[in-house]
Amino acid sequence: MRITFVLPVFSRVPSGGFRVVYEYANRLVARGHQVTVVHEQWYEGWGRPVAHLREVVRDRWHSRVPGGLHRWLRWMVVDDAVRMTMVGKLEARSLPEADVTVATYWTTALLLPQLSARQGRGVHLVQGYEIWGVAEPKRVDEVLRLGVAKVVVSHYLAGVLEKVGVPRANVTVVQNGLDHGAYRPPVPDGERGASVSLLVGTGPQKGSVVAVAALERVRDVVPELRVNAFGTEKRPGFLPEWVGYSRAGNGPEQAGAAYRASAVHLCSSVEEGWGFPVAEAMACGTAVVVTRNGGAEDFCAHEENSLLVEVGDAEGMASAVVRLLRDQGLRERLVRSGLATAAGMDWEKSTDRFLAALMSAR
Repeated sequence: MRITFVLPVFSRVPSGGFRVVYEYANRLVARGHQVTVVHEQWYEGWGRPVAHLREVVRDRWHSRVPGGLHRWLRWMVVDDAVRMTMVGKLEARSLPEADVTVATYWTTALLLPQLSARQGRGVHLVQGYEIWGVAEPKRVDEVLRLGVAKVVVSHYLAGVLEKVGVPRANVTVVQNGLDHGAYRPPVPDGERGASVSLLVGTGPQKGSVVAVAALERVRDVVPELRVNAFGTEKRPGFLPEWVGYSRAGNGPEQAGAAYRASAVHLCSSVEEGWGFPVAEAMACGTAVVVTRNGGAEDFCAHEENSLLVEVGDAEGMASAVVRLLRDQGLRERLVRSGLATAAGMDWEKSTDRFLAALMSAR
């Protein structure tokens, strides 16, 4: 089968949503399918002319040199058999012939009703409720209601789509897998001390400012607290000096090192379509404190494999972290259960289900 994925940009930094697309592309070509991933060229905008020209020149260079996009994607390996392309502007006419064309973001889904017969069936892969930073969120709902098949990565998102008017029969849930080669406990796994890992972002959806407020409270009670924070941006200004920070260039190596060095992982997100950092931390043998952010609740159960707290509740986060740092028995029990949860996340099984959804799409 010929499959086209349409991505809104070419991401030079680790991204969970992009990783899902490249994971499927790798596994589908390994099964003999022809896969093309189309990216739109990045435009910084003429408000920053130097940066704009630099980005245009760089994208054009890497997209025209054979294998350029494969080499430029430094945070993940994409099989050479995957056709990586870039276009100046995403339009239906710029997409290749295919049996199925998969939109991966709400703006790319606008192309699906415009597909010709040669571009195949349209499928919308929904990885989040993508209203963050959108001037008119109702436009996102309108796109979700388009009459094309939907594949969502969590039961939470299936519920979101149903609420905005998408028929449940038009939605297939295919939960994500996990790279167990990258995310695993250290051997041997020694004492991790009073330590917490934290994915930091400046976007409001990550709730990082609240997480820092929570950790300030933890430090009042546990003064030896060590925080292993990481992210894709330059060190944010709201991080106190006592918080260690590593800027991620390679997602799995950077994140895995932070999880494996920490006794607890804190996820403070306001909303998640799935929740890769939580699953990754579990796979690394790290106990998890996570907000009731939607997607992570697909696999997180309070007091069973994690401690769940309310979104925005700094006091609740602090209390849960302190509890895990002080109660070794509870922490070890949650770690064992988390490892079992993560072990069930299998990219090959996810690919089976994803491929079945593509083949049955109408």
